[in-house]
Amino acid sequence: MTVTYTDAHQAHQPAGSGAPGGRSQGLRQHIYRALPEIDRAEAIVTRLRDSMSLGLLKEGDRLPSEVEMAESFGVSPTTVREALSALRSKGLVETRRGRSGGTFVVSLPAASVPLMRQRLEGLSVVELRDMGDHRAAVSAASIQLAASRAVDSDLHAIQRLVEAFENAEGAHSLARADSRIWLEIAVSAQSRRLLIAQLHLQLESSELLWAPLGNPRSKEAVLPYFASMMDALHRRDREAAVSAATQRIQDDTFHMIDQKLTLALHEGSKDDTHVR
Repeated sequence: MTVTYTDAHQAHQPAGSGAPGGRSQGLRQHIYRALPEIDRAEAIVTRLRDSMSLGLLKEGDRLPSEVEMAESFGVSPTTVREALSALRSKGLVETRRGRSGGTFVVSLPAASVPLMRQRLEGLSVVELRDMGDHRAAVSAASIQLAASRAVDSDLHAIQRLVEAFENAEGAHSLARADSRIWLEIAVSAQSRRLLIAQLHLQLESSELLWAPLGNPRSKEAVLPYFASMMDALHRRDREAAVSAATQRIQDDTFHMIDQKLTLALHEGSKDDTHVR
């Protein structure tokens, strides 16, 4: 399926229509686009699970019908049923019968704190800095284009997501709310390549950034960056928008490096105590 960005600027579909309420059409089309030539049932599981991790699909959302998903993904209904069975076994979706039935998201995947700790410890400082550089490049390009191309409804959608982030509590909720803002900016940039790049980056970095390890990322420290970004977007000031976004990501990168070094120091202290 080809993603068109005229659709991304249309009004959001109402809840209960089979599409996630409040999410942009461009992101919905990304979720259900045709699959690559691999194990297709597993690819559907990965696509839907990743979409849940990023908050593109939320608890209570109804998925399209098996026939609709089969057509969108370019697979047989049997393959879709196999994927949904795997998601049900993981406790992520539930299928209900009857007139108002269907398959609904009932739980969201959440990476465990020990897994996030293991991931952070396994990344070098150079790798964390490189991840930050990649995020900065993609996000700067996205917000620069959004400052030129976003229509008022796009800016209102981003602002609502910033407000949702402000009201979010807990590491997993903050990670999802944060990701949704960056993804909506990429949608407003009207660049399919930047959107896909941002999706991959958010999957790689978001849970890691907000993991409650040692000194967790502070929501209060992030909100001023979003305020500056929104002000620049409303003023169509591309340079200011890029500056605010780049500073935010640079701060994120410093935070993750500091977390890694703090964990390493803590482990070293434990080893010294054990030796004594």
